[in-house]
Amino acid sequence: MLISAIPVGGPISIEISIDNVSYEMPSSVVASKNGYILIAPFTSKGAVIDFSSYKDILFNLYTIDPATKNRVVWKNINIETITYKSTGFASAYYKISTNVFASIASECDRRFNQRISTMALGHISSDTTEADIPVTLIDVSDKGLSFSTSNELLYNYNNTYITFSDQANGKQFNFHFKCFIIRSQLYGERYIYGCIIPTPSREYLTYVFLKKIEFRISSAKEQSEQTALKDAADVASQSIESTSSGYHSHISEKNKR
Repeated sequence: MLISAIPVGGPISIEISIDNVSYEMPSSVVASKNGYILIAPFTSKGAVIDFSSYKDILFNLYTIDPATKNRVVWKNINIETITYKSTGFASAYYKISTNVFASIASECDRRFNQRISTMALGHISSDTTEADIPVTLIDVSDKGLSFSTSNELLYNYNNTYITFSDQANGKQFNFHFKCFIIRSQLYGERYIYGCIIPTPSREYLTYVFLKKIEFRISSAKEQSEQTALKDAADVASQSIESTSSGYHSHISEKNKR
């Protein structure tokens, strides 16, 4: 399948990858031409983000092959911000091009589960007990988290719910979801538990991505890298509320920020 075979209106996901920090954002095809497609761009503070000059950022595109129903991917695609005129109205779009065929995503994806430290407070509960037990989170990742308690847990590890609140990129997140405890150990005077999250929500994955970006920004040496990371964080924050419409004609200039 070539990228230009994705039909207009076809759902896609764009994955932004910075080292081992990655995040998928939904979009759709607005035009399909020979060898490339156009999609609605992502915005930050009302301006289209121009990713074309950023270094060390890779972009992958995912969709469902209508013929095979497989999830397929094009790795390391080219993204160019252009002005496209249609029915007398000019708007900025992302032009995405690649001359390779799609690969089956499950056969070529490499997923990373980098853990990011946090000290968020919360509590855990169970269907088998009425008491909420206070916990302190230690770290979070795309597929799990760990927390500590002052006392050993005595109920079913497969029937655990965690509730906590935290901030990332200036946005408040509040969570309550089921998790499975897969390991425990006594460390000093506290008990540490490691969990997997069977069905992480989009909001939770956005939260983890933003926490990773915060960590990267704090260690970034170049201003251009910090700007790229902040733009990626802004896009992710918006993506959990609604997919960007893309109908903005102003292209942001990074050197004016």
